[in-house]
Amino acid sequence: MEVFLFVALVFIYILMAFSVPDLIQKRVWFMAFSVSFVLTAVSILFISTSKQTVLMQESEINWYYILYLFGSMSVILGLINMWIYRKGVIRLFKNEEEE
Repeated sequence: MEVFLFVALVFIYILMAFSVPDLIQKRVWFMAFSVSFVLTAVSILFISTSKQTVLMQESEINWYYILYLFGSMSVILGLINMWIYRKGVIRLFKNEEEE
């Protein structure tokens, strides 16, 4: 399933690279990143606030814990990146051309 999603996104990107202006393409992909970022953050919030245990027994690997761990890291890194590149993001949506 993930492979099909990856191939579809690459195909959409290639189509957009030839048919859409650069500014619109940046806006679309940034909004897609933002939406996926918010959905990841909300899903991690639901995992961490549910009363279920995240870890199973010591002898078993729980992939939900690994998802939670790396999802949490991606949310934190995403927030840091949004802070670092905030001027570029604001400029992206203000219709200002890059010099």
